[in-house]
Amino acid sequence: MPFQIEKNTLIRYTEDPGVTEIIIPETVQALEKECFLGCRQIVSAVLPDGLQEIPYRAFKNCKNLQKIRIPETVLRIEEAAFSSCERLAELMLPKTLESIGVYAFYGSERLMQFHLAGGVFRVRMNDIYQNQNNTALLKQFLCTGNPEQQRLLFDKTEDAKYKTAMAYYLLHTGQENDSIRKYAKRNVIKAAKFFMDVQAVDGLEELLKTGFVTKANIQKLIDYAIQNQYHESYLILLGYKNKVVGYQNPANKLKL
Repeated sequence: MPFQIEKNTLIRYTEDPGVTEIIIPETVQALEKECFLGCRQIVSAVLPDGLQEIPYRAFKNCKNLQKIRIPETVLRIEEAAFSSCERLAELMLPKTLESIGVYAFYGSERLMQFHLAGGVFRVRMNDIYQNQNNTALLKQFLCTGNPEQQRLLFDKTEDAKYKTAMAYYLLHTGQENDSIRKYAKRNVIKAAKFFMDVQAVDGLEELLKTGFVTKANIQKLIDYAIQNQYHESYLILLGYKNKVVGYQNPANKLKL
């Protein structure tokens, strides 16, 4: 039996050859630490309703984990819970979440999209493990559904990368004020390059809808896409430029 369960606690999961998708029984109310440690066959997992904590190193080194359903009852994601989940690219964070432990996503280099209430928060999470001031503020931002508190955390954040990500999330969800809008506009080039670097073309498309990318700076982004061979981003930017400044034949510029 793959699930070792004692008194409604999943103690350990033993992989079966060929089984890549798992659904934890609803009778399980808690997970033991390291219960899925090193399970490399798992591609997707569904956690049971009623679960309140994803414990220490629960899914560490699940190298092929791509999708996991976290129930709304979860309050805490503990230390190194998803460390080195190399293929995990996005995560739906429950509204109930109160804390994220250190090293929770360390080494999960593809993870840069968190679905929060009303929108998607995008930032590289590989370095969300250090117990530093800005990291603590960012964790609070991810763990609160209170718009007023999110705006307050934005004001306190000094790290430019996190602050820009916060600004665009608040803008996307209609929670911005004048200062947030001005900050997002000033950092539009930085944000667009970030979306291209992590191949988040949907984020790039959302950014273009703000109107912050102007005739004066669109060419900088097109040149950046060409330089780094970001094919899809290049075509999106070129289409935007055609709408803003008039038609341009892609063959005249395409150098990818």
